[in-house]
Amino acid sequence: MTDVPVTGIPIFPASVIKPYTAPKSFIDNLDLTEFAGVNVNNHIGKFSNILLRPKFEEIRIWIEECAKDYLDNVLELEYEEFFFTSSWVNIMSKGEHYLIHNHCNSIISGVLYLKSEPEHPPLIFNKHKMETGPFISLEGHYKKTNPNTAIVAKYPCKQDTMIIFNSNTPHGHDANELESERISIAWNGLVNFVEKDEDLYRIRFVKEYN
Repeated sequence: MTDVPVTGIPIFPASVIKPYTAPKSFIDNLDLTEFAGVNVNNHIGKFSNILLRPKFEEIRIWIEECAKDYLDNVLELEYEEFFFTSSWVNIMSKGEHYLIHNHCNSIISGVLYLKSEPEHPPLIFNKHKMETGPFISLEGHYKKTNPNTAIVAKYPCKQDTMIIFNSNTPHGHDANELESERISIAWNGLVNFVEKDEDLYRIRFVKEYN
């Protein structure tokens, strides 16, 4: 009998990310000049759901395909329809950063990097804090970082790629040290679930377009 080494098995992962590669460079034929000068706290305040605008139709269709792949094959949800609750352009200039945050009123989120350089700061994910009582912290005592004990994960923001993740996952960006801007489209999405029992009460969402 051959001895099989015993390894740790991660259980109950808090969140999952999945990268997607765009079929083309969307920014080549995308004019974003109308968004200049209305950047509020790194979000475009003038338009709350830009992916519903005609000029973003090609991007919206591709993002929808990726979102449905994530829902179907990563989360494996049963749902009737997917829709965007919000979407906006992020323009990160030199010195700007995004504080660690998460997104409410949605279940999945994504960010498509239209313009980015390798030296731009990566997207940082923080581990969910799940402690409910006193505990002994092991932070700072590990011999080396590994996926089972890490509390921070960094993912490179490569141009023409999109990252989809659970909306409640804490995330953010360190300050941009480059002179060049990084431009991305971020979005949040919800679904209406399949009704399995007509006697149960459930929340359903109605899409309203302004």
